[in-house]
Amino acid sequence: MTAVDPPHLISEMTLLLSGSDVNASVGAGVVQLEQLSFHSLDEPMLIQMRLEQHRRAMERDRWIGRALGAGVALCFGVGTDGFDLGDLSGAFMGGVLGDLTVDGLNRLSEQELRDLGLEWATQPSSFLFHQRRHGRPLQRVLVLEPGEGEALSSSCAVRFADGYLGYFSAEPYRCDLPLFDGVMRLSEEGAMPEPEAVTTIGELPCSDGRHRPLERLHTNRGPLLTLAIPTPHHSLY
Repeated sequence: MTAVDPPHLISEMTLLLSGSDVNASVGAGVVQLEQLSFHSLDEPMLIQMRLEQHRRAMERDRWIGRALGAGVALCFGVGTDGFDLGDLSGAFMGGVLGDLTVDGLNRLSEQELRDLGLEWATQPSSFLFHQRRHGRPLQRVLVLEPGEGEALSSSCAVRFADGYLGYFSAEPYRCDLPLFDGVMRLSEEGAMPEPEAVTTIGELPCSDGRHRPLERLHTNRGPLLTLAIPTPHHSLY
């Protein structure tokens, strides 16, 4: 296997690895792994935290309802007969939540998901959606494809078990929970390689001192060059 010495013509693509032609992930002909080691959105953890928020809110509302119900009973000198105002506010969402887990979200309607603030969890841009359709995530991938002129544009994607490449969104995720605000999530964009259409054409040097194989893929969105990179230990994908 030979090293790719940029600039180099590969399969009629001009690989311009110096400067900013392929963004900050490649500089001076070396793949900058630190630029690709960002945190990804931990959707299962976020969902569990949202569910826990709603459970606590329900408990608070029921406590307030019981207090109000007791106050009304004292004012009128009657018993509440086991009924409280919190029963009204919590009955619907209580039935929805129950012992709900991440795997059970598909049982909920779109309206129930919106009420929980989790409508994004079943959308095509969700990691969980990708995982159900394409299997477990295997690795991150630097993707190079034709851009404007002769330059290549670069993207970061996740390779799943069936070979599908799910592209990260260009914009960070925004969230009211600091733990998740500013991390990266997947988008609806992706590429599926054609069967037996992967060719190793060389190597590229990386900032950790290693050379990694550069592969040419034929996909449903055209020819791509890909370089598998380590998934950071702090992220699921």
